[in-house]
Amino acid sequence: MVPFTFKYMPKNSAEIVGQEKALAELKEFIINYKKKKPRAAILYGPIGTGKTSSVYALAKELDYDLLEINSSDLRNAEKINSFLNSALGQQSLFFRPKLILIDEVDNLSGVKDRGCIPEIVKAIEKSLFPVIMTANDIYESKLKALKSKSALIEFPKIPNLAMVKALRAVCEQEGIPYEEKALSSLARQSDGDLRAALIDLQVLSGKVTFDEVMSLSDRKRTISITSSLQRIFKSSSAENALPALDDVDVEMDHIFFWLDENLPKEYLSVTALAKAYEHLSRADVFRGRIHRQQHWRFLVYISNLLSAGISSAKDEKNTSVVRYQQTMRLLKMWQAKMKVAKKKEIAGKIAEKLYLSKKRAFQEVDFLKPVLAQAAVAQELDLGDEEIEWLKRK
Repeated sequence: MVPFTFKYMPKNSAEIVGQEKALAELKEFIINYKKKKPRAAILYGPIGTGKTSSVYALAKELDYDLLEINSSDLRNAEKINSFLNSALGQQSLFFRPKLILIDEVDNLSGVKDRGCIPEIVKAIEKSLFPVIMTANDIYESKLKALKSKSALIEFPKIPNLAMVKALRAVCEQEGIPYEEKALSSLARQSDGDLRAALIDLQVLSGKVTFDEVMSLSDRKRTISITSSLQRIFKSSSAENALPALDDVDVEMDHIFFWLDENLPKEYLSVTALAKAYEHLSRADVFRGRIHRQQHWRFLVYISNLLSAGISSAKDEKNTSVVRYQQTMRLLKMWQAKMKVAKKKEIAGKIAEKLYLSKKRAFQEVDFLKPVLAQAAVAQELDLGDEEIEWLKRK
């Protein structure tokens, strides 16, 4: 079976999902390279956002020869110098322009690969062709010299709406039955990583249901958080519960939801439950202070309150087996956010056509729904099928 990540690799820039701004910047850099002061470009952003695929797609679209090297393949300055001098100093066989791609440049070690980055900088300065590098973490101190010589192009996490659209297209092309709710959940849980979403989709390719997505994409993470909850709720002392959240692969904001959902199942005493929620509330106060003041030292207090604090609230350990479950509030919050996002898109088109502010147009969308859904009006506003469908919903 051909992996979906390979089968649906973008063949041109139009097939790159959710990166219009980054693609435009990259294309402009390549086409006008000789006029540019930065002699290279670094594409940076999380894994699975289309950095490498974009370079391949544009190289094919612009008819460039692409020479790629992964930084892990070149582990010393001599090898990098040999490759770059050969690639940058020779004309293409058919006199076509060339693109040089150095993938995952942030994987170069500052110690084991000492001298590699200075050699790349030297090669860039005399290059006749565009040098494109990719990095997941642009803030690595070892990349400072490269950043000073390069244009920085951000590839952010792929928006959920774009992810859902891409997953839906694959399902329809493969003939895979799916629930719309399941694709939305898969996109949300993949956190902007289309590659991971495609891998999960292929695993579920028999039928993509919401229950299957929830059990698959969060399986490893769920085991981790449920184990931590058990340690907090069942520990006989606060000291044992204190490190419970140290290694949990779940965002701190989501831990609040997990605790809120499962506290009433575990603490049956009204007094213990009240004390536990008091600690949860105090932790939430510190979370608010972090957002307002950016004083991240408060994370220590939050962790202590959520672990040792809640653990110490109980009068005695609940000896019954409790099955911890993830709250559905996150999904509902995401669905509400997507609803507002669609409304904002429509408001933007109304504002452009009627010369209104986006704020005023947004206020009028609900009132104008019956009119906007009419075929002639929708065509004039250039509304898509999804936007028209949204307008027709009550």
